[in-house]
Amino acid sequence: MSEILQQYESFLSSLTLHPSLSTIKSIEMDLKGELNPSYHLDKLFFQEKKWLSFEQFYYYYFDQYKDVIKKEFGFTDEVTFEKGLWARLYRTQFGFLTEYHAFHLCCDFFGKEKLKRSVELDKSGVDFQLILNDTIFNIHIFVDTPRAWSFRKYKSQYKNVNSTHGVHVNLPYSLKENNFNSLRYLKNKFGVYSISYLEYLKEQIEMGRIKNNNITGTVPQGFIYSDQQL
Repeated sequence: MSEILQQYESFLSSLTLHPSLSTIKSIEMDLKGELNPSYHLDKLFFQEKKWLSFEQFYYYYFDQYKDVIKKEFGFTDEVTFEKGLWARLYRTQFGFLTEYHAFHLCCDFFGKEKLKRSVELDKSGVDFQLILNDTIFNIHIFVDTPRAWSFRKYKSQYKNVNSTHGVHVNLPYSLKENNFNSLRYLKNKFGVYSISYLEYLKEQIEMGRIKNNNITGTVPQGFIYSDQQL
């Protein structure tokens, strides 16, 4: 394991998790442009190499944009607003942290030179790209649940997230144990991708089962379906 991945997993292990925040969804509106928390997470983690905890990121964002968001969406109840924003930022950052780990794990496994990511790719709906055998695979990271698959399908159909050149590969992670795409849990129960999942992805690519945005043969439920099959 590379030094940066060791350091990052140590950071993830130190985080205090707040599972109850996943159920609070009073702020679900689309935060676009400068208000997009993902933009700030990308800037902090990838560009500035600042790994903020959930609490640190909340205050970083809240101090800058609380008044703008309250005015934009008409919030008057201070307590409801702050709790809703905290929950929204927590969920967004949680997903980003998992994606960030998956990217660095892929760099370790496939070779850093075979991975590419950027703000532009993220804006187009691609988490990162894997280049193998002269083919670009656009990787989409999300949780393996019916709701997340439904949202992935919605983005595919209405947000043009599959316009980037290359093969679009869904690489969802399972929150359930004993699935081939189950997460590996750190000491504080933060889940990260496993090497065995990437080994399976590599095997599927080398067998030619993922090409031209289509998959032949039998693929386990919930795995790397082409978007034509979503």
